[in-house]
Amino acid sequence: MAKKGQTFFCEICKQKVVVIEEGFGVLVCCGKEMTPVGKNDMMSVWTSAYPKPKDGTHFLCGICGQKINVVAETTGILECCGQRMVREEVSGG
Repeated sequence: MAKKGQTFFCEICKQKVVVIEEGFGVLVCCGKEMTPVGKNDMMSVWTSAYPKPKDGTHFLCGICGQKINVVAETTGILECCGQRMVREEVSGG
């Protein structure tokens, strides 16, 4: 299960997301389970090139309530609990 603040990465399309609200669903992008980024692995070095997440685009799972903040957005389709996650625009104020 993903933890709040944990970063996940899609090895296919390079999309990177950060969990902002936990749920029990498995994060999937491009039809493959996303890879958690550990603090001391090579992915943490590679993905650190992307900026930290800022409020802008969130995706929410309608089943388990897991919410993620997109750091590096690509064309990959984000899924959780077997269904497409819902895009949620966050206002700047």
